[in-house]
Amino acid sequence: MANYKFSMEKVLDWRSDTEEEKKKNLVQVQQNKLQQETTLQRLIGENIKIKNDSLTTSRIDVLRRQNLYKDMIDEKIIHQKNVVGKAVKEVEVARLALMEAHKDRKVMEKLKEKEFTFMMEQEKQDEQKQLDEMATLSFGKSFY
Repeated sequence: MANYKFSMEKVLDWRSDTEEEKKKNLVQVQQNKLQQETTLQRLIGENIKIKNDSLTTSRIDVLRRQNLYKDMIDEKIIHQKNVVGKAVKEVEVARLALMEAHKDRKVMEKLKEKEFTFMMEQEKQDEQKQLDEMATLSFGKSFY
């Protein structure tokens, strides 16, 4: 069946393209989330380093500066945790969008498969009718 062409091929192509875009978006959002988590870990590491340094210092002016710096880092950590939370939500939204696009593409592929099966059945029936007619004509010629 070389002349078969799915009637909704353009829709299937569009849905496949949409799914690819959603995949790329998910990868991009996951990379952003990973970058934000790395920044958070760096800030937490810096906070731990400041706490350890303050244990070894006995000068009050240095302790005061370290305390101010630690407070600033604590605020940045809180802000970064919020940013990471938003990134996690974005990843989940992108994952759900990808799942929906995948489902839409699969629906079209199933439809294409059913249409192809239907066309093959039609072709078999037409072929069988032609064979039956040829057999009937052949029988009729030999009988008369």
